[in-house]
Amino acid sequence: MPTTTEATPGASLSVAVSREPSQSLKTILSSHKGERHVIAIRGYPDPDSIGSAMAHGFICREFEIDTTILYFDDISHHENRALVKKLAIDMTRYSEDFELNGYDRLAIVDAQMVEMPSDFKRLPVVSIVDHHKVQGEFDAEFVDVREDAGSTSSIYAEYLEHNLAAMNKDSPEAGKLASALLFGIRSDTDDYLLARELDYRAAAFLAQYADHDLLQAISKQSISPRTMEITQRAYANKVIADTHVLAGVGYVRDEDRDSIGQAADYLLRREGIDTVICYGIVNNQFVDGSMRTTSNVVDPDRFLKELFGADPHGIAYGGGRADKGAFKIPLGPFASCGDRDLLWRMVQRTIEDLFFNKIGINRE
Repeated sequence: MPTTTEATPGASLSVAVSREPSQSLKTILSSHKGERHVIAIRGYPDPDSIGSAMAHGFICREFEIDTTILYFDDISHHENRALVKKLAIDMTRYSEDFELNGYDRLAIVDAQMVEMPSDFKRLPVVSIVDHHKVQGEFDAEFVDVREDAGSTSSIYAEYLEHNLAAMNKDSPEAGKLASALLFGIRSDTDDYLLARELDYRAAAFLAQYADHDLLQAISKQSISPRTMEITQRAYANKVIADTHVLAGVGYVRDEDRDSIGQAADYLLRREGIDTVICYGIVNNQFVDGSMRTTSNVVDPDRFLKELFGADPHGIAYGGGRADKGAFKIPLGPFASCGDRDLLWRMVQRTIEDLFFNKIGINRE
């Protein structure tokens, strides 16, 4: 069931009053007419977060709220880059030169916590909309977290169906938005294999507005040589333990990070395997990895949180949902190690030790 609240700015959720989501969001945004908001995307932008951010901005314009979609990590997957390019989506990559003055509030989509520079902490959070597991209580005016949704794009489609913003079949902008949201739903539900009732309703609503030829063109993007190379490395370096596979791919460029997830998808197709973790050192700064599972008993969110723990602020290094997860662990001062081979062996050995201890199998 959705966790939906409306609260006064700065109030905790414990004193918030529950209301119907679309009307509640409308009330909140109406009270901020004429403001400027940042829409934040956490981590590597994927179709669900991109489509949701577009939808939030589209709705905000109905209330004369100016928005900027801000992301912090590279758009690395080839389909995601094609989505942004072909739909001409206006997004800003954060840099230290980004001027925060003049913005009034922060909106978070497809996530519940966003790691951002300290100066962002002065911005009150106006809304959090997400479909992942609830991570706790949040200091926001509006919260709509639905674990029974396969994608955040589906939640935003519901807002549009409830007339928070006008959708016109003759409007190119509405067509772009519907296409992005449909792509987000398809992506996060694994081509609808994991779709819920809300996702199907959302897709039916969006289909009348979307550019289906454009969606097909985006979906037919070829696999890059770098992705194939990283997948080959994962296959060559795989360690099989019962029905699990652990695969390290070495050093990966930031722009190729999504190839780690694609490699995990490929390894999961091996007969007799139901859980895969694939990882590498990305941009020489982080140990970055993806988890995939078809197991009925493995919960990626719990598995990764127990495997890697949390940072000193209590923020988990990893998390996920029913069939997939991800983790990102900073190397910190170890990133300065001049011996790349030694650093990789240390990372590889540490993750293997943690992994084998977690599943209760002797690594020998």
